[in-house]
Amino acid sequence: MQYENVIFPDSVGFQCQNCGVCCRDEPSDINLKEQQRIEAKGFVNFLEDPNNPHNRNIRRKKDGSCFFLTEENTCKIQNVKPAICILEPFIITDYDHRTNRIFLDLNPLAVRNCKGIFTGEMITPGEIGKAAQTIVREFLEIVAKKTGLPVKDKKVASLARKLLLSL
Repeated sequence: MQYENVIFPDSVGFQCQNCGVCCRDEPSDINLKEQQRIEAKGFVNFLEDPNNPHNRNIRRKKDGSCFFLTEENTCKIQNVKPAICILEPFIITDYDHRTNRIFLDLNPLAVRNCKGIFTGEMITPGEIGKAAQTIVREFLEIVAKKTGLPVKDKKVASLARKLLLSL
């Protein structure tokens, strides 16, 4: 299955069942734009280490789950949820900068625990596809800024790909 330039694993469907597994396993890290969107909705004091600009992790509650996970296994910030959260239960496994294709597969933790994964056609891949595109674009922008090269430069794409694959 494909959404624009995002390639999903064959015969894998997903429909969130609000099981909360992804929010318990690994609260996400966010970028500055996502932080600002969340703060604009009135949420404050949600970063693990707000004074460290290099630590962009959402803090965990006492039970280890994401700060924004409710008792009903829903997300308090559903309408401004970070791209990495929208991408779950998928992960980016490759980025081909020559063809601008993003390849996704299932997160190994999700395969074991997520109740929303099923065999068959994905109902709406658009939101997940857009999240993957956002993540790749942000990596390209970060690498371009750090290297002083244009976003479209092959070296930027190559370095961004290495970073994505190291996650």
